Amino acid sequence: MDVGVVLPTYRRLASPENIVRAARLAEDLGFESVWTTDHVVVPAEHEELFGRAVYDPLATLAYVAGFTSRVKLGVAVLVVPYRHPLPLAKALATLDQLSGGRVVLGAGLGWLPGEFEALGLDVRRRASLTEDGLRAMRACWRSETPSHRGPHFAFEGVLFAPRPVGDLPVWIGGVSEAALERAARLGDGWISDGQTFEELTASLRALDRRLEAAGRDRSGFTVALRTGLQVVDAADAVTASQAVRGHMGGQAAEPLGRTPFRGTADEVAADLAQASALGVDHLVFEFPIARGEESMDLFEPLAELRIRAGV
Repeated sequence: MDVGVVLPTYRRLASPENIVRAARLAEDLGFESVWTTDHVVVPAEHEELFGRAVYDPLATLAYVAGFTSRVKLGVAVLVVPYRHPLPLAKALATLDQLSGGRVVLGAGLGWLPGEFEALGLDVRRRASLTEDGLRAMRACWRSETPSHRGPHFAFEGVLFAPRPVGDLPVWIGGVSEAALERAARLGDGWISDGQTFEELTASLRALDRRLEAAGRDRSGFTVALRTGLQVVDAADAVTASQAVRGHMGGQAAEPLGRTPFRGTADEVAADLAQASALGVDHLVFEFPIARGEESMDLFEPLAELRIRAGV
């Protein structure tokens, strides 16, 4: 099971110095990937959740690529409908070339109505824009003379280069039934966010049904889980998880079961082993779990716990 970390590109720890430090620590400690988050602007009512500064995900990864040589460079998730697919495909392909084929695209629809409004986009069209955009980008990545005609984007008679080093993997984000269906139909993988193991198990059963309907299975398909991390000395010191999904709908949903990866060292080590047993291929840990809990001190403990868990 691969393990990655989210770089401190937002909230209190967001700074060039911390971003570079985190990327170097991730590589030095043997983690497989580093990740960024995507928000073009932060609606004022969500400042408490994200902070005011959110570093651009692709510019940050291009910067980090020069300080690393091995880790995968991922976005979890890039909001595809925010950008036209041609310049987005070019930026991702260029980053992949310059980094030696290390890019992973976590692709999502977005959920903040105020952000869509600021960009002049209709939030109700985000699913259609995302799917059309992904098909357009793949057309560019697979041919130097791409053509595409979809409901929102169309082009032909153009040259596109550079292209990615290989097949640039696209992991579809989201935990809804529609997201699982989209991942099975369009993705090279699926990336969940903040689920408990009970919720993840149910989602994986649904994903398997969707993959079967699409004539596929999990062979060659990546299952990833983005989650927070808190390691405490005593179980009663665990704090409640601030789940983004609660903010998405304006009403925080009660999680099904215990929130994993928040507990004592023994509990977190057991969680790592259980995630692997459930079929998670890639864990992405977010150290700034919630506003006020930001920490740069969890890299070494996570590396040690991974060894203890044998994953």
